[in-house]
Amino acid sequence: MKTKSYHNCSGSTLAVVICIMATLIVIGGIAADFTMNVSRNAQRNDTLEAAIAVGDSSIEILFNSWRTTCRATPTAPLPTSSFSAAPTPSPGQFPNLPSVSNFVTRGTSYDPGNDEYNSTYTISNYKVVAVNAEWGAVANASATPEPQLGELTSNVSSVSPTTSATYNYIASADVTLPALGSNKTVVAKIRRVFQKQQMSPWNFAIFYVDPLEIQPGPLFTVTGWVNTNSNLYTGHNTLTFADKVTFGADWFYPTTQNPTYGFMPGDTYHTETPAAPNWPANLPPARDQALQPFGMDSTQIFSTSDSNPNNDSWHELIQPPVAGYSDPLAGERYWDQASVIVQVSDNPNPNARGFDNKNGDDLVTFYTVTNSSTGATTPLTNGPLYNALAGAISTNQTIQDNREGASLRVATFDVSQLENTSGPLAYKAGVPAAPIIYMYDSSATSSARRGILIKNGSKIPTGGLTVASANPVYLQGDFNTGGTGSAVPSNNPSNLNSDGTYINPSNPPAPQVSGYTRAPTSILADSVNILSNSWNFTDSGTVSTASPTTINAAIIAGIVPTNAYGDGAYSGGAENFPRFLEDWTNKTLTYYGSMVELYQSTQSIGEWGKANVYVPPTRAWYFDTNFQTKQPPGSIAVYTYIKGRWYIL
Repeated sequence: MKTKSYHNCSGSTLAVVICIMATLIVIGGIAADFTMNVSRNAQRNDTLEAAIAVGDSSIEILFNSWRTTCRATPTAPLPTSSFSAAPTPSPGQFPNLPSVSNFVTRGTSYDPGNDEYNSTYTISNYKVVAVNAEWGAVANASATPEPQLGELTSNVSSVSPTTSATYNYIASADVTLPALGSNKTVVAKIRRVFQKQQMSPWNFAIFYVDPLEIQPGPLFTVTGWVNTNSNLYTGHNTLTFADKVTFGADWFYPTTQNPTYGFMPGDTYHTETPAAPNWPANLPPARDQALQPFGMDSTQIFSTSDSNPNNDSWHELIQPPVAGYSDPLAGERYWDQASVIVQVSDNPNPNARGFDNKNGDDLVTFYTVTNSSTGATTPLTNGPLYNALAGAISTNQTIQDNREGASLRVATFDVSQLENTSGPLAYKAGVPAAPIIYMYDSSATSSARRGILIKNGSKIPTGGLTVASANPVYLQGDFNTGGTGSAVPSNNPSNLNSDGTYINPSNPPAPQVSGYTRAPTSILADSVNILSNSWNFTDSGTVSTASPTTINAAIIAGIVPTNAYGDGAYSGGAENFPRFLEDWTNKTLTYYGSMVELYQSTQSIGEWGKANVYVPPTRAWYFDTNFQTKQPPGSIAVYTYIKGRWYIL
């Protein structure tokens, strides 16, 4: 019995051992399978990340090529066919990928929804296509992208270079890489939206391509967008930004880490301790891409070291073209766009009658542009347009400009002489409904200072007006207000405190008389100088006393940069972008408009900050929101090229 009991016990132990071993084998198998799955999934995830990285790199190559191609013809949106030869990625750019014979194949369909994935290639469906505003397919490969429009006043059948619009393209790259798993591959289908954004610089309260300094001293609020393609310098807490501010390089303002920031290097005028400006909550100034005028890269199209006189700087925009040389701004110059050209020149014969029938006085010649691409002209000697202009131009007046330290001879444009006073507010017969008047004195030299005076511009017909000049412009009196003096509510002393500020600054009086609508108007010049309603032409070497004045106009003008002559002089900043020559103590300059700096002045080169020049006005300055929907005559746009939404199919 005992022997039998022993054998039964031994059999039971063996069974237990076998069960345990079997369990351990199963557990080991499960663990091995789990480890293999984890390893396989980890490898696939790593491979997927690599595929996404390859796709992103391919999209980046596409973006650089797309942007370069767009910049070659910046004012025209391009179709899909323009990008069919975009450079493709090469295996050498991805040395860690396995060597394959089929590396990349292009997509050929213009439809972004057409799946052209090809598993036999590492990169397939490589393309960028134009799309409509909803990112769907356009009609064919030759069709341009449909504009995604900004705010407009009415239905628009075509888009002008001043319309705010976005043109969308979709780039694709499908990447296939070998991996563990049943499919033996992983696939990443990368998509990215490329956007060519077009807008007018008139959408900004202040737009600079060069470094922007705003050091106002007195309280100063900037309404509207602000942009500089370069550095932004703000060292006063009296400055308040009320809207979006962007800069292309860096922003210098005092912080805990950098308490001395705020003023441009070389500026010895500002010796006070800088203080940070104010901005809306959650909307501090931010870095953004440079917004290129006409979509052109100035470093590529301009050169002062060659013999071409047509490619020196954006100042070319307001200069006459020089025949016989290539012109990167052909068709964009305001000379090329002008409705009429008024050329003032020296009279070579002191005994010959000038334009005003006085012996020796200046000559005036009128032209119309016959070829907007070359700037070719033909003389205008008769007809309704000639008759209207001849009555609006006078010559040989003198202005003392204390900032320039010079007496300038000016030719005068009397805007009121173009008005049709016998009926509704419109121009006389022969004058276009929205004219561009290019007026300049071709006899200007460094020793013979010349300028253009604009006066009596209180009423501008509803189509608008643009005046452009290569010379400095002096804008006298209320402009685009419908009236003058205290008839304009923003000039009326009853609306002003003793220090020139508005009684209710949060609700300022209108900058135009009742019943008048501000017309879209712009002034482009080497510099724009504001002369008040009380400007005194007889003062010489003294500073006239200004009176309240209102200006409603967009301005493109130049600056004299800080430390331009190595003496530490301040540029004057955006607060002095329109220049002054009077004592404005406790007098208000009301300004509704948009200020755009594209170049340095070449004729108005006097430094800011000299004695006996001016006392600043009380600045009641506002961005004119009307420019968001109705632009002044003339085509000017800024472009930027951005990478928009990124996604994986």
